Amino acid sequence: MRLIERGSKLLSILGHPLWMPVIGCLFYFYAIPNYLDQQIITAKLVAVIILTIFLPIVFLFIAKNLRLIKNYTLSDVKERRFFIMFFILLVLILLNNILDVYNYRTLFYFFSGILFSGIISLLFSMFRVKISLHALGISGLVCFIIGLSLSFQEPMIFSISLFIIFLGLVSASRLFERAHTFPEVVLGIVGGVLPQLYFFSYWV
Repeated sequence: MRLIERGSKLLSILGHPLWMPVIGCLFYFYAIPNYLDQQIITAKLVAVIILTIFLPIVFLFIAKNLRLIKNYTLSDVKERRFFIMFFILLVLILLNNILDVYNYRTLFYFFSGILFSGIISLLFSMFRVKISLHALGISGLVCFIIGLSLSFQEPMIFSISLFIIFLGLVSASRLFERAHTFPEVVLGIVGGVLPQLYFFSYWV
């Protein structure tokens, strides 16, 4: 039983929504043909890592030390609301200053989908509904990888299948840990997929 608990916690860490934007960028830069200089790729990846991983972690650390949040899991809906608003702000900065629509069209609309997913989760939190951000992040990423495969005619069956299985495992772990109910996980998947599907028409 203890082994299952440890495995569940590990899955929750590996499937954390903060990793998904960077993984999406890695697929865009390395899994499909592009003609970008490696220095540009590195600079963009560093910017994405700072804005979507480093700064959110710093925000959580400061909020925890100031006792604005009880724990890093943001189990309270009100606490989660402030974090989501901060993350939305960071994505807006990314879209306005790092990934312009002319040179990075595909990534621009991927992050536009992430932005709208964040807004969806924020709206649900206003009604005290805590949708699964883990399911939201992974499902949005899966949708994006499928779009890359279709748009650039690159076979990514293995990656897509792997992340679908991963989505199932992480969702099961969130249910096992009682971090979410089944409807909250389903809402997370819907909230991750719908914005990406909407922006497909702009780049696929």
